[in-house]
Amino acid sequence: MGKVKQIKPHIRTMLNHISFRMLYGRIVKEHQYLSSLHYNLRVVGWDDFTIFPDGFAANASLLYLLFKILQKIKPSGILELGSGQSTKFTTRYVQENERSEITILEDSEEWYEKTKPDIFTSKRSRYICSPLEQTKFGKRTCLWYSTKILVEEDKTYDLILVDGPFGTRRYSRIGIANYIPKIIDKKNFILVLDDAARIGEQDTIKAIKKIFRKKSITYIEFHVYGSKKQTCLVSPNFSLLGTN
Repeated sequence: MGKVKQIKPHIRTMLNHISFRMLYGRIVKEHQYLSSLHYNLRVVGWDDFTIFPDGFAANASLLYLLFKILQKIKPSGILELGSGQSTKFTTRYVQENERSEITILEDSEEWYEKTKPDIFTSKRSRYICSPLEQTKFGKRTCLWYSTKILVEEDKTYDLILVDGPFGTRRYSRIGIANYIPKIIDKKNFILVLDDAARIGEQDTIKAIKKIFRKKSITYIEFHVYGSKKQTCLVSPNFSLLGTN
């Protein structure tokens, strides 16, 4: 996701970012992920487009994780919330894999117009500009994409990347929990949540895990540490993704 609305960080978020795992991820692992990513992009012929894993964009650990999922798991249905550097990977994958399709939701019209020329197009890719509107998750009010496609369509996704909309101090991006587990393939799913060192994202992850337990959906949880942290909730058959 390329645009950022600044929010006052929670004290626990600040402490999380100076934990040993985050510091090791930032100093050591991020460089390793970036080197491996560049090597593997050349191997599969994806070195013909630019990527910029810096600033507030998708960082190297997220892009490496995403590349690994696309190449090893080969998902058939992808939902990407928020767009940017990662969208180059997901749309290139869909363009090359006829049995796959993707839906991308972006709330910023300005960012949508900037990103649109850089992504790969195909008949199986939908890039939707969907401004935010107020919605409810339980008793909580949050902002979520205004499109109704996740409700109206009888569609499931085996890969969901949650990197939008913009983060909030608590229960960040909680709107996705309204659609879990309806939109996942319960026996074959990968749910990736970016910015997972933030307390707001951790609130949302806890809420989703509570839903999984209530619905008796078995999952494996693992984390990836680079300059940012990603948390993954996956069906047991995809546990291999948690190994480096």
